[in-house]
Amino acid sequence: MKPADYLRLGWGLARAWRSQYWSAACIAAWQEQALVRMMRHAVLTVPFYRALAIDAASLRSAADLARFPELRKADVQRAGRALLADGYDAAKLRASRTSGSSGEPTTTWFDDRAWVQTKYVLKLRRLLATSGAAPGQRVLIVSEARPEQLAALTEDGPGGGAFYRRRLVSIHTPFAQHLEILRAWRPTALYAYPSYLAELLELAQRDGGGLPGIPIVFTSSEVLTPGVRARVETALSARICDIYGSTEFKEVAWQCEAGRYHVNFESVWLDPLPQDRPAPIVMSTLINRAMPLLRYRIGDEGRACAGRCACGRQSPAIDTLSGREADTIVLSVGRTLSPYLLTTAIEQDPAVIQYRIVETGAARFRVEIVAHAARCAAADESLCRELAAIAGGDVEFTVARLPQLARTPSGKRGVFTREVRAS
Repeated sequence: MKPADYLRLGWGLARAWRSQYWSAACIAAWQEQALVRMMRHAVLTVPFYRALAIDAASLRSAADLARFPELRKADVQRAGRALLADGYDAAKLRASRTSGSSGEPTTTWFDDRAWVQTKYVLKLRRLLATSGAAPGQRVLIVSEARPEQLAALTEDGPGGGAFYRRRLVSIHTPFAQHLEILRAWRPTALYAYPSYLAELLELAQRDGGGLPGIPIVFTSSEVLTPGVRARVETALSARICDIYGSTEFKEVAWQCEAGRYHVNFESVWLDPLPQDRPAPIVMSTLINRAMPLLRYRIGDEGRACAGRCACGRQSPAIDTLSGREADTIVLSVGRTLSPYLLTTAIEQDPAVIQYRIVETGAARFRVEIVAHAARCAAADESLCRELAAIAGGDVEFTVARLPQLARTPSGKRGVFTREVRAS
């Protein structure tokens, strides 16, 4: 961090700690003003938006956001540096690049103020709000970096040293080493993928040495299924705080003690979501003036909350994150299926250690599982019948037993993938 960044961090955290408890009316008014400022900035200084020929003075309310085109990753790829505002040099900005797992890698550039706010201030607020403001926190982060890359990750986390101690471990190292670190260092907070936690618990059970209690566990980057949540909270005596974020906007929302995903309204605007069904999440930055993405369709689906949250925060909130839009399975005309409806049935089988649902063709699926040796073939047949009943119609399931399920280079291992292109 630059010297000026520490001033931004201190001032930003003090302000963000107060703003999380603003009234709904105050939040709505603040967001609309920030959105209008960003829209005007975009049409005046960003080549991509300037080409829309929108009069900046005519942008007066949040309703005017509808005059901007909806962007997807492919649009950002094509536009490239035409989305950079005048006066900003990409070489001097903070760059954040997606892994390209979707087949559409993109780069987002941040100015210093936006970088500190999204990468440090809002994360530190969430850490303090969920794990307590007492000093001496020990935070273990399971990193996607390779073991040889960890030494290069020298930049401290938000407030590192002053508020907590941080330690990184690579997800690509043997999990037996992770158990040793957990038992010896006894972290007070843990950051990890849900699939990592499920695998870790299984190893600890076979190892027989147990795991220390961890007050707060942060998950992100993969869909957190109810089965994994219940296992982790029971085994670690932990509360799970699931985090929703993206490379383009950093941390977007986090789960409070009441279970809602509170949007970091100081940095991002979300187009209104329905309460009765999942819908695409479309968001706009409120602070990144270097590259002001407006109406960006991130590729995920969610559902809005109704009523006031029991935690006292009145910020916009998401009730349910339903996974990637691209994961929706089209079974027939007008008939779709979320693969996450199938996960509960699979996770009810205690003999299943790891699993992944693979779409192999039209209404054809292979469930890859790693299971205990005692699990009989009849259990596979029973599982296939149960999944077919959930999916309905002429949908075929088969089970393939594997010794282990591979992770992607980023360390992720989602519960759904395809061998065929989505319709």
